[in-house]
Amino acid sequence: MPVSNFSITIDGVRLACQSVTPEPPAPAAPPPVMWANGDAPTIVMLHEALGTIRMWRDFPQRLANETGLTCLVYERRGHGTSDPQKVVPRPVDFHNEETDRFLHGLITQQNLKNPILFGHSDGATIALKYAARFPTVPRAVISLAAHVFVEDVTINGIETAAQTYASTDWKSRLERHHFDQTDTVFRAWVDTWRQPDFKNWQMIDELPAITCPALILQGDEDPFGSDQQVTTIRDHTGGPVTAHIIKGCGHIPHLEAPDDVLESVRHFLDTF
Repeated sequence: MPVSNFSITIDGVRLACQSVTPEPPAPAAPPPVMWANGDAPTIVMLHEALGTIRMWRDFPQRLANETGLTCLVYERRGHGTSDPQKVVPRPVDFHNEETDRFLHGLITQQNLKNPILFGHSDGATIALKYAARFPTVPRAVISLAAHVFVEDVTINGIETAAQTYASTDWKSRLERHHFDQTDTVFRAWVDTWRQPDFKNWQMIDELPAITCPALILQGDEDPFGSDQQVTTIRDHTGGPVTAHIIKGCGHIPHLEAPDDVLESVRHFLDTF
């Protein structure tokens, strides 16, 4: 079966997971990226601030098919069907717990050897931070729309999102994914970023510790971040970086421009 659902427990917290394996290629399809025997890593996928497994839609399967690799997708605490979030707003340094406790716990428990980290938005920030704090573990990082410092455009985008949540049916649409955790997961996003101390948050000084190859992608119409996020990551990261701005794309490149993302990933993986 290409898709299997399971859960893991880390320090008493249950996290929902899904494993997506490559489907047999279609006769006319290009072959997936080739890996030496026993050298094929797992891609660990990290969702955005409001994300769940289902909200990736068909992209994990497309990514698995394109790369020939298994994708392991998981829901962070407080998201989807994982255990609830206990503290809202979250601490300014909440990314550290996500890397040191949960992501490292998942990688260790699943015995993943040199995985590729694929993150979107908050998930991309967590992937980059993990690569900085555990530089010998990931084989590579693929970052979509990461934040490594706080911009006015980000705060403005979050304020607009809060107004939209209060005045439209967005909550009811999110309830299909987060169920009775919907209000909490939304507050865990907007209230955390609204904290006065959060304006000073940054991880730029950690970027030089990243030594694995990194692919940095962002849309040129992203309402939550400027291209300064991309150039800052590119200019400060310690390892080799491939950076690409996707034209006509907003904050969710893997859904808005999936072909561009997959092509970039394929070229990136072909380099090592």
